[in-house]
Amino acid sequence: MVDISTAMTAASAEGKRRGSRDPDKKGKSGRNLGIEPFDPAKFVAKEKAETASMWLVMGFALCVALLFRYLLMPRLDPSSNTDLLWFGPMALLLVIPSLHRLVMSEAYLEHYTKGTWFKAGFLHTFAWLAFTFLLTNPPLGDIGSPEPSAGWTVVVEDGADWQVANDSLAGRSQIVWHLNSSEDKLSGTTWLMFALADNSDPSDAEITIIITPEGGEAETLLISEEQWSRIDEGRDWALGNRTGGHDTVLSDHASDRLIAVPLGHDLAVGDYSISVVVTEDGNPWENSNQWTWKLSITNLAESAEN
Repeated sequence: MVDISTAMTAASAEGKRRGSRDPDKKGKSGRNLGIEPFDPAKFVAKEKAETASMWLVMGFALCVALLFRYLLMPRLDPSSNTDLLWFGPMALLLVIPSLHRLVMSEAYLEHYTKGTWFKAGFLHTFAWLAFTFLLTNPPLGDIGSPEPSAGWTVVVEDGADWQVANDSLAGRSQIVWHLNSSEDKLSGTTWLMFALADNSDPSDAEITIIITPEGGEAETLLISEEQWSRIDEGRDWALGNRTGGHDTVLSDHASDRLIAVPLGHDLAVGDYSISVVVTEDGNPWENSNQWTWKLSITNLAESAEN
């Protein structure tokens, strides 16, 4: 039997023998083992340098956004090539290292590496985009053109009777109105209905609507916004008495401008092109938009021949 004293003596001797076999491992520091020592002062200095770089790049991006917004954009024609508005700020990424060397002290510059320029480039890009978005949208600007809020439709008023098209789906650029084979015209007054949306006040926009019959002369129409409520009530009545078909969403927002336009009285069978041109005094330039809808009036006899 081995007592405790003998066992401890043997273990101590074995440990000494193992230590003598590999003397190079004795007393190795963390640096020799591949571990970089932590220097609190150097870490704080590096964090300060990176923070200063962040604010410098943010300020630079803001200056670029202000320069392009208030000096370049008012002198630029939006209908021409506007690639300079994004190419210019992106090209300025090349000056970020030089800007740091010009502004920052040597104590900060020694902490900057290629990784710093890579991160600064990303920060500049997204900061410039954010500042530009704020400067070109209400209340600081307006470069968005008015557009249809949702769908459009036509409603026919024939005395006390109201009718709507059976295939007037939101998003379509054409509405086909089918008449009976004995009819050669759409009896009554045909109304165009749609809503205008804008990121500012759509009531400031100027709207020009032109209807052109196939093979006929173009005619500029008058807008009757005050008739919207009455026409909409007639449309609701017609939708409630119609069998089948689809309803059309005309407005998505309470701020939309509701437009009602008389297209004509007793429109004959044929195709009609409806052109809408919208302009407004935006900031910093004039915003404009245009689109075309088509109304096709056909009867069953004509459809059978085709």
